[in-house]
Amino acid sequence: MYLSRVMLKPDIINNTQLSRVLADRTYGVHRLLWDLFDQPERDFLYREEVAREQVAQPGVKGEPVYYLLSPQPPKTDSPLFEVQSKPFRPDFTAGQHLSFRLRANPVVTRDRQRHDLVMDEQRRFLQRLCEAQGLAEHGGKADMRKRLLETPHPGALHDWLSSYLSQTRYFAESGRRHTLHTLLDLAMQEAIAQRLMHWLTQNPSRQGIFTLAERVIEDDFTDDVRTVPAFEWQAYNAHPIPEKAPSAAQLAHSKHKARFLSVDMSGELIVTDPQRFTALLQQGIGAAKGFGCGLMLVKPVHY
Repeated sequence: MYLSRVMLKPDIINNTQLSRVLADRTYGVHRLLWDLFDQPERDFLYREEVAREQVAQPGVKGEPVYYLLSPQPPKTDSPLFEVQSKPFRPDFTAGQHLSFRLRANPVVTRDRQRHDLVMDEQRRFLQRLCEAQGLAEHGGKADMRKRLLETPHPGALHDWLSSYLSQTRYFAESGRRHTLHTLLDLAMQEAIAQRLMHWLTQNPSRQGIFTLAERVIEDDFTDDVRTVPAFEWQAYNAHPIPEKAPSAAQLAHSKHKARFLSVDMSGELIVTDPQRFTALLQQGIGAAKGFGCGLMLVKPVHY
C-alpha cells in the first residue's frame, strides 16, 4: 500500500480558479484523482482536508490537500497535482494505541433502504424523549422538538435531561443553569456520539477489530471526574453531487437532489486484531468511498 499527499500545483492555484471550482464537487475531485492511476476499477481511498501551516509550501494554506491510500503508487507526472507518496506497511500489534481521524458516511439499513444514521438517531432520541414525557411521538423532528420545548412540564424534562447528561462527558453541564434548549442540544449530541461509536466498533464487519480507548475528564469546579470513550464527532455535512443530479425535467417532479452526508470522527483506539485492522484500513470504512469517505488516518500514541 501507498499513502500519498496530493495538492494542486502552485501555478494551478495561482493562475486558475480550479480549486474554487472543485469546492463541493466531490465526484469531480474523485474523477481527477482517479487520473493518477491506470486501474479501470477504483481501488483507492481518499480524504480531502484543508492545507494548514504544517504543509511547508508557499501559497497552499487554505487550499485543498488530498490524502490517498492505494495498492499502487499514484503517478507523479500529473499536470494538475503535486504528488508525494511513500510505502505504507504498518506493523500493528495487539494492544497498540492509535489516534485516528475518519470521515465516514454512516448509514443504517431498514426495509431495504439506507438511512443516514445521524438523522435516524436524532429522530429516535426525540421519540424516546417524547415518550418519556408523555408527549405525542408523531411528526417530524422539528415538530417533536417544538413539542418538547413547549412542554407543560418543563421541570420534568429538565430533570430527565440532567439525569441523562450526568452519566456522560457532559456531566459537568448537568448541574449548571442551562436552558432546556441547551440541555436538549447537549443530550442529542451525546446520543449521536453513542450511536456513532456503536456503528464504528460494533458493526458486524468491524466487531472485534479494535476498541475505543478511554480518557478521564474532570469538572474544574467540583473536581468530580468521569471516564469516557476517547471519541469526538463533528462536521456533519451534506455534500451535493451535481454530476449525478437529475435533469431539470426530472427535478421538476422530484424534491430529492443527489447528495450524501458525512461526519468527521476522531479519537483514540486500541487495536485488538492487527491483521484484520490492517485489512480494514485498506478496504475503508462505511459507504461513499468514491466521495472521499472511509479512509481512516492513524498515528501511534506514545505514553
